[in-house]
Amino acid sequence: MIPEQMKAIVITEANHAEVRELATPRPKRGEILVKVEKCLICTWEQRIFMGIDVPLPFVPGHEISGVVAEIGEDTPTDVKIGDRVVVKTYDSCGQCENCYRGADNLCTGKKKQRTYDGIPGVGGFAQYLAIQSDRVYPLPGGDSVDLETAAFAEPLSCVLNSIDQAGIEFGEDVVIVGGGIMGQLHNILAKKRGARTIIAEIDPKRRQKALECGADIAFDPSVENPVEKVMKLTDGHGAHVCFYTINVVPLAQIYLDALAKKGRMVYYGSFHPSGMIQIDPNRIHYSEKTITGAYSPTKKGFWQASHLLGYHLVDVAPFISERYPMIMCQKAFERALSPDTYRVLLDLSDEGDG
Repeated sequence: MIPEQMKAIVITEANHAEVRELATPRPKRGEILVKVEKCLICTWEQRIFMGIDVPLPFVPGHEISGVVAEIGEDTPTDVKIGDRVVVKTYDSCGQCENCYRGADNLCTGKKKQRTYDGIPGVGGFAQYLAIQSDRVYPLPGGDSVDLETAAFAEPLSCVLNSIDQAGIEFGEDVVIVGGGIMGQLHNILAKKRGARTIIAEIDPKRRQKALECGADIAFDPSVENPVEKVMKLTDGHGAHVCFYTINVVPLAQIYLDALAKKGRMVYYGSFHPSGMIQIDPNRIHYSEKTITGAYSPTKKGFWQASHLLGYHLVDVAPFISERYPMIMCQKAFERALSPDTYRVLLDLSDEGDG
């Protein structure tokens, strides 16, 4: 029985999250209603919580997993009520040039806006989410699927896009700048591609975590010159690939010098605040280095992530730092802001004691 009212976490003003009773959405034709079970707090939600990026109030949440609760009439889909699923909340129009070319993550078309009793939001922190059927991905493995780890489908699919941009080949040296959650996921997937991974991270606990997850080398770039260190580790050739996952603009230029000829630099994630770096075009011309970015997931990447997680081909459980029921959303967001956490999970199936 689907209730007429549901609970949702709303960021009402900067640094304040609360649970509200809102009308439960109902799926229209072409839509699926998902009962959201788990949702992770991403850096984007952290910025929203701090009053940045979007007008408030807002219902955030986009790293989610759940169960199919209802299917809209005449909706073409293979999923069934009760199926465990993940949801790609990032909307794409399907009709612009980028969507036609398979770069739906770079969609320039008109996006569908969702609201909850007039409050705009992505909706992952609401107990029910109605969304187009092609945004809902069934998890292989049936009831054996762990919905907590399945909630990593969105960040994992973002990293899969980044890995694709780099075109890692077997035996290559890959430098990953930053040992936060995204750096850790890059390490895991780069190892799957047969690379030797080198982690540059100042925090000793994060370096240790990377080594535990398969990294070959981890060093402190605040103690050792990162370019000299990478050159030494690669016999003077430099890294074939560098994934830059931290939010520090000045260092974004330094690591270009650590790239080998024909090396690939991937700037992963956004910079807040943004800034400028200087590039000598001749350094690129004579070395054939590639500089690119990686933004959001593609449909293909989301499918790949759902299978990697559903079949337990990657282990992301170590990156759930803390878990909270909905009623403790304020504390959950405050803890997510702490640098000693990877991902904080909110359990929407657990409303707490009220």
